[in-house]
Amino acid sequence: VGEAFRLDAPASRGVAAARHKTPGRLARRAAGEKNNNQSNNKWALGETINEFSERIESVKTAVVGGLAASVAATPVDLVVHAGNLPQAEFDLDQLSLMGALFGVVFRYAVREDANPQLRQGVVGAFALTRALAAVRVSPTCTFAPLTCGAPLSYLDWAMCWQLGTGVLESGLAFYAASVAIDYCVDRSWLKRFPS
Repeated sequence: VGEAFRLDAPASRGVAAARHKTPGRLARRAAGEKNNNQSNNKWALGETINEFSERIESVKTAVVGGLAASVAATPVDLVVHAGNLPQAEFDLDQLSLMGALFGVVFRYAVREDANPQLRQGVVGAFALTRALAAVRVSPTCTFAPLTCGAPLSYLDWAMCWQLGTGVLESGLAFYAASVAIDYCVDRSWLKRFPS
């Protein structure tokens, strides 16, 4: 402890020594340090989390999610892009990356919760987001407001086809990834994040 906090500090320190010795200030400072220590506990689970082992589990989950998603989507992707195999390969490559990200998010979102709606919600959110991002507007559409023709005015048949195949492919891929992750957890090959 520095001289400013000693009761026998030299008188030359005068006001500075008195200011630092104030009981209210010391109590506020101690309370602030306590609050900072609590706010630095980012997991707030009341237990110690080994961050290194959790990172390893997340990497393992990402590998399982990426592999499962790409394997499950391969048949659908090959049918949809039968005339354009490079596009099929590109789609499967990006889907494996998305499956890896899905695996990590799924692990942290679901944790030890048995709620099926939570699982379906994570799968649905990833599937819908990927499917909507893959839709390309037809060249016949007009701007402001977007009008593309039958059947929905906002979406024409070509766009509906893209959306439908995207939801089918993505939903199948992310559902397969969730099943594969649950399968690995049930066999203790992966661990859920504690809740």
